[in-house]
Amino acid sequence: MYKGKSFDAWYIEKGQEVYIQIALHHNKTVVSLKTEDFLKFKDELKCKRSGKITSIRSTNKATELLFKKNNLAIKLPTKKFKAFKKEVLNLELNNIRQFIDFEEDNLETFEPFRIVNPQKTFKDLVLPEKTIEELNSALSQVKNHDLIFNKWGLNKQHRVGKAVSLNFIGQPGLGKTLAAEVIAKELNKKLYIVDYSTLIDSYIGETGKNIRYVFYKAAKDNAVLFFDEADSIISSRTFVMDSTDSLLNMDKNILLKELELFEGVIIFSTNLSPNLDKAFERRISAHVLFEQPTQEQREKIYQILLDKKTPLAKDVDFKVLSELYDFTGGDVKRVILNAARHAASSSRKEITMKDFISAAELIKKSKESLWTMEDPKINKKSVNYIG
Repeated sequence: MYKGKSFDAWYIEKGQEVYIQIALHHNKTVVSLKTEDFLKFKDELKCKRSGKITSIRSTNKATELLFKKNNLAIKLPTKKFKAFKKEVLNLELNNIRQFIDFEEDNLETFEPFRIVNPQKTFKDLVLPEKTIEELNSALSQVKNHDLIFNKWGLNKQHRVGKAVSLNFIGQPGLGKTLAAEVIAKELNKKLYIVDYSTLIDSYIGETGKNIRYVFYKAAKDNAVLFFDEADSIISSRTFVMDSTDSLLNMDKNILLKELELFEGVIIFSTNLSPNLDKAFERRISAHVLFEQPTQEQREKIYQILLDKKTPLAKDVDFKVLSELYDFTGGDVKRVILNAARHAASSSRKEITMKDFISAAELIKKSKESLWTMEDPKINKKSVNYIG
């Protein structure tokens, strides 16, 4: 739904026809026009003359529009008509969304996302300097939005595609979700984490409605929108073999449409996939690669994820642990928690190096088992754990 200064606009579908609904703020009148009639109406306004759609009568004080097919007359004071005309001429069809009464559909109780009040800052991120620079660059775009689009005038030429949209690429456990939380914290916004699987509905059209809803809520609440594990929804559209393929492509088209009209901050988390939809790639402000942490970075992650109260034995050496195990940040978190549980269950007051080694070996064996189940021919020594 388009919300403007002079009017609101949305589209509805009636059978095979699409109608544009225009609700004027001045007198609450609603005009309904077929898409092609709406375009003709714009031409008639531009040329300041009557046509097939309207009859235009102007005086010094007011302008009257008579919509012939609707048999509806609208009279606007000259100043308000000029504002209305300018806004109609600037309104493109792709700015007009379908009207869905989410509250009436009880989607407010559905909440297909997890709300996070961000606490993490850049101090909690252990990433290469280049990655940090890319994240700061994205933040700069958001903070300078008013300068770029309003004061510099780019809003007139770029009415869509104004979102800061990021694609975080990398295996799970490398800090993509944490980085999204840091960005939300820096912007003083909430983070809405969406798992695409929760949006899927077996009823025709409901998945698309759910997609529209999360964008609607993020825009309404001024939140950062984060699509976790988004590979399936942003991969290339498939050749239609059956109704399932057709519906999946339709849902992807809805996502692309919403992404184009969204004006906030949206982040996608994806794996290293060469199969991204080209239309999706064109709508992304920046692709940020999250790489496997180095030995020094792993050592720092261990230290960050511990508290001052955590009792460590003198023999604990995180440098040795970081050298022995090529883990992600997510793996390190599990090692710490498993080591603490092992020490607590043994009624010891300290976490020893032996506890950390036992926990690390458990994670190592579990990752090898997971990959062996997928492909027994894989060389276990050459793979990284997907946590």
